[in-house]
Amino acid sequence: MAPLCRNMRRLLPLLFVALLATSAFAQSSPLIMKHADSLAVARKRGTLLLQGRVHFIHDSIQFRTQRAFWHKDAESVQCSGGFLFTHPSGYIKAQNGHYQKKVGIATASGDVHAGDSANSYLFTGEYLEYDREKEILTMPQKPKLYQYEKQKNGKIDTVTISARRIIYNKKEAFAQAFDSVKVTQNDMVVTCDTGFFDRKNNWLSMKGHPTCDMKNYHLTGDSIFLVLDSAGKSLKSALVIRNAHGVQQEDPKRNAPGSVTEAFGDTLYAEFSKDKIERLYVNLNARGFFYETDLKEYRNLMDGDRLDLYFNQGKMDRAVVSGKAQSTYFYVKKDRSVAGKNEAAGDTIHILFDAQKNAVKSLRLLGGGTMASGRYIDMEKEQRNKKALEADSLKTEASNKKDVDKKISDKPNPYLEMMKKTHKKNIKKAKDL
Repeated sequence: MAPLCRNMRRLLPLLFVALLATSAFAQSSPLIMKHADSLAVARKRGTLLLQGRVHFIHDSIQFRTQRAFWHKDAESVQCSGGFLFTHPSGYIKAQNGHYQKKVGIATASGDVHAGDSANSYLFTGEYLEYDREKEILTMPQKPKLYQYEKQKNGKIDTVTISARRIIYNKKEAFAQAFDSVKVTQNDMVVTCDTGFFDRKNNWLSMKGHPTCDMKNYHLTGDSIFLVLDSAGKSLKSALVIRNAHGVQQEDPKRNAPGSVTEAFGDTLYAEFSKDKIERLYVNLNARGFFYETDLKEYRNLMDGDRLDLYFNQGKMDRAVVSGKAQSTYFYVKKDRSVAGKNEAAGDTIHILFDAQKNAVKSLRLLGGGTMASGRYIDMEKEQRNKKALEADSLKTEASNKKDVDKKISDKPNPYLEMMKKTHKKNIKKAKDL
């Protein structure tokens, strides 16, 4: 009995594996042809040609077409003359299709449209591959992905992604886009070479010549990371890394001119609220300037290791320039003439702005590693002095010209003397006659 027990103990693991394999095989449902108007069998090739209202079912998926080649051994179906593939969470429509049961992958080509039953997304393009197990859609030819979200007011917010290739994970609501990427949402337009969009967590990452444009803002750099608000409909923050450049522009209102603010640096971070900028931070080799659109040649400058700009309702409220800070600000009078400019330098410069007048209210300098210094240049006085110098120059030039003319007139002219003598001779001859 002892040897038999030992043999049984050896056989039990093998029997368990065999039972698992049998169970797995039993659970693998077959690919079933539910309907076709006609059927032709090619035994050598192991295929069936099906035509007219062809209908297949496999587990929870099914697809319909007008013409299909069923490769029974490979358990795959090639469809043409229209292809409608449905699964529990959505559908795929195209001119042609191919379903491979063993790997659970469906492909579609020709005017492809793919969406879900909840109408939360729509895929369009020329070719699509769908992995039914992982719920991943890959579109490598002229793809466009539309993601829809219904707002509380009933309106539909749409995010559109176009590129040369898009991979979309439906489970995670995560999209990857490659080459000539363009993302559009409301007033925001984003372009780059490679983009990653997480709809579930509301963030967008871009690299390869990325740009971000909104109504009054423009961002560029080597890479950009954007965070949307919890509703996913407006920009919450933007991080630009390497060769960062940001532009904020305010349009003219009433009798006030428009304004432009630009910032440059290695890293730029901006925070927004209700599509209005609240804070802009620039680090490493920070440079910035702002000007009013009717006085473009008078640019107020800010340079330092770090630049912090704070805004109120989109208008500059205060600024802090840190680390070898320098600034230049022009004083503009009510008649829009430029009266003078302030030049300042120090370790840190604090600037307060008058949002209504769009002008500097106060300037505070702090020394440290750099001696604080400042000066005011009276540009009106310089202009008066310049005009006085020009007037003196004109007077001197006129006086010199007059002296030259007088000298020329006083100088004997041999030709004139000869003419006078000839004239006298002619008069004398006339008298003698």
